[in-house]
This record gives sequence, structure tokens and C-alpha cells, in this order.
Amino acid sequence: MKVFKVYFKIIKKNLLMLSIYIVVFLSFAVLISSINFSSQTNIFSETKSRVMIINRDGSSVMAQGLIDYLSGKSEMVEPVEDEEAMQDALFYEDAVYILTIPEGFSEDFVSGAHTLSLSKLTTANSTAGIQLDMLVEKYLTIFNLYIESKNISPDDSAALDDIRNLVKADLEIETDVVWAGAKPTASIEKASYFFKYLSYSIISIMILAVSSIMQVFSKSDLRKRMQCSPTPATRINLELLLGNLCFAVFVWVFMVAASLMLTGKSLADPRMQLMILNVLIFTLTALSLSFLLGYLIRGPGAQHAVANVVALGSSFFSGVFVPQAILGDTAKYIASFTPTYWYVLAVEDITTLTSYNWSDTKDIFAGMLIQLGFAAAFLIVALVLGRQKKRKSV
Repeated sequence: MKVFKVYFKIIKKNLLMLSIYIVVFLSFAVLISSINFSSQTNIFSETKSRVMIINRDGSSVMAQGLIDYLSGKSEMVEPVEDEEAMQDALFYEDAVYILTIPEGFSEDFVSGAHTLSLSKLTTANSTAGIQLDMLVEKYLTIFNLYIESKNISPDDSAALDDIRNLVKADLEIETDVVWAGAKPTASIEKASYFFKYLSYSIISIMILAVSSIMQVFSKSDLRKRMQCSPTPATRINLELLLGNLCFAVFVWVFMVAASLMLTGKSLADPRMQLMILNVLIFTLTALSLSFLLGYLIRGPGAQHAVANVVALGSSFFSGVFVPQAILGDTAKYIASFTPTYWYVLAVEDITTLTSYNWSDTKDIFAGMLIQLGFAAAFLIVALVLGRQKKRKSV
């Protein structure tokens, strides 16, 4: 086990550098996960936009009903008649939506002629404009349904006033949202954010640390001494891998301890146990990838560039920085060829887990097995490369 002992001598010599890697990337995971968790909410509150309504239809019942409805859904702005003043209001964002009700619109609408239409001005690509269009359309559609069902005349003010009250009552009905299954607790959601960003930190730490140690063994003098020794190349590689494995377990234990302290979750929670198992498997996968890259990286500063490209690239494509729910199908397909994608997918499945039957957990364990498949593939390629390198240098 001479190579294994030398490995830990190198670890001891570079302990400060490795500690900096661990602390920096752990701090990054804590910071980013805290920011994103604090910005999330399960409460919906309707936003009121600034709206200007220019009513040229007088005191007609339907026009007044529409104005009253929009007044409750938005912040009303004092109307102006000048076209240039309207454009200025939109430009300076004094109003995001200007609605003009033409003269005779109510009578035309109730009669069924529909020759007149509302006119609007809004800012380009405005989501508030789209929302207000939907509100106007909703009011007019319900009002029209009552008119057609009751066959109301445009001159019947009393009947139109009744319809306005009926439409108002319909629009005041709200739908209660009920969570399907158990609602994720705040602590497990916080833990899920931390574990997601932990994937970026683990990949960065493993690549920087393992490649730095592997470069020591790649130095000409040390490599020639190992070639002269009777120790087979396979055993040398396995002892190197064993040393890397011990380092990976240390990183895993450190990260898990940090997660338990920062998220306040207990190991008694089955979801936390699955999270920890998932991150252990991902750490082993990151180790195998780093072991492979250790044979490919050349030069003392190259590992930093490789770590940034691999860690950032896989994080963006796999749902660490950008949620998987909003990724396109092409991006998901590309990301599925990285172990980070399956790690993040397992974290999301664990977060929403409400029962622990095989039908509910099989996708989680499938993701873990796929990660182990990546780890095995990286390890096999690394051992083959290590064997070939020794043959070429002989």
C-alpha cells in the first residue's frame, strides 16, 4: 500500500489548498440556496397594474360595470384626452394599459350588432396588458351570456342593472387551491435547494482536488520510479482510487454534516436519508469523473478551467441553476447524458415524496442506479487510460 500512503502524504502537504476548496464551494452552495429559498413562496397575490380608462359612453350600465370591475383589479389613473399625453403616460409608465370605451358601445353590444369595439394602448410585450385583455374579455363574455339568455333590450335599464349585479357576483367567486398530498415542509424545501447546489460544489471540489493530486503522481521522476517498481499498473491505479475514495468520503461526510446543521433536518426523516444516499452516490460519480480527468488534464493551471467548464456546464443544463421544469426538451435530452441531471431529478422527486412504497420511490432509485452507471463507465475508462499511459512511457 505504498502508493496509498504517498497519497495521504500529498493530502497532508496540500491540506490548506484542499480546505480552501471545500470551504469556498460549501459557502457558495449555502449562499445561493439561501437566496433562492427565501425568494420562493407558495402564496399567490394578484398584482394591480396602473390602468387609464377613457369612457366616452357616458353613464351606460355596462360601461360603468366594466369600469367598476377593472377598478377592483387595477390601480386607476386619471384619464387624459390628448393622444400625445396618452403616449407620454405609457412611456413614463404612469399607465401600462389605456382602454377607450367609444360612444354608443353599450347599446351596440347589447343589441348584438357588435359594430363598435374597445380600443386599447399598452406597452410592447407587456404581460400586464395580456392580463388586462383577459379581464376585459372575461367581463364582456359573461355579460353577453346573460343578455342572450334573457333577450334583453338596450333600453331596459333595470334589466341591464340586474345583469351587472349578476356578473359582479359571478366574478367575485374564487377557487380554493388544495394541495394534492402532503405539502412539502419549509425545512425539506430548504434542504432540497442546498442539495441541488451541492452538486456544483462537489464536482468542482473533486476535480480540483483529485486532479491536483494526480498531477503529482504524473511528475516525471515519480512516474519513472513507479515504472521501475514491481507493482503492477492496475494495483497502482487501484491504490490511487482507494486514496481518492477516502478523500471523497471525507468530503461527503463534511457536506452532510453541514447540511444537517444548516437545514435543521433530522436523520430520522426518510426523505433526508434518501437525500444523503443520493449525494453519496453522486460524490462517487464525481470522484470517478475526476479520476478520469486526472489522466487527461495537463499543466498546473488547467484543472481550474476544466472544473469551471464541467461543473458550470452540467449545472446549467441539468437543472441546478435553472429549474428542470422550464428547460426545453432538447436541453433535457442533452442533460440526460450527464449524471448531474439524474441527481437533480432524484432530489426533486425526494422533495415531493409523500409515501415510501416501491411505486413512489422506484424513479428515485432508478436515478441513483443511472448515476452509478456513469461512475462505472468513468472508472473503466480511467483504468484503461492509466494502463495505456504506463505502456507508452516504458
